[in-house]
Amino acid sequence: MQDRYPDHIIDLIVYLVRRMHIGMNLRDIKIEKFRNYNHSEISAAYSWLIHNYETSDRQKLKRAKDHRPAPRALHPSERSHIAPDAYGYMLELYYLGIIDAAGMERLIEYAMFRLDGRTELSDIKQWAGGLLFESEGEGFHNHHLLKGTENIN
Repeated sequence: MQDRYPDHIIDLIVYLVRRMHIGMNLRDIKIEKFRNYNHSEISAAYSWLIHNYETSDRQKLKRAKDHRPAPRALHPSERSHIAPDAYGYMLELYYLGIIDAAGMERLIEYAMFRLDGRTELSDIKQWAGGLLFESEGEGFHNHHLLKGTENIN
């Protein structure tokens, strides 16, 4: 389960942020919709959202989405290393405000340094999960995630 954990949480965060963008409150989202997620994954996603999106920042969230500058275009060599659906997902994360321009650059860098083939959507999800949950000042591979048996209070 540890291998699917970061990308599983990022899917849940994307779902929740999409709902916030259409005006829903976190407390209005029914937890029953999350049958494929365990309690630790749900707790981690909600904790990340609460930490990064205060309820008073809802208007700020909408303005940030509406006024976010377009990211730079990929260089042809970057395009050859990153699958189109993986890049599309990176753009979605960027435009939803889940990652910033620096985070997007880090994902592109990870893809470019990958030696074992083309970067696929599953790679981007895993790396993005690592970006979201890494501690400040620590490297990408030193992030802290729950193992699936813990709860966040």
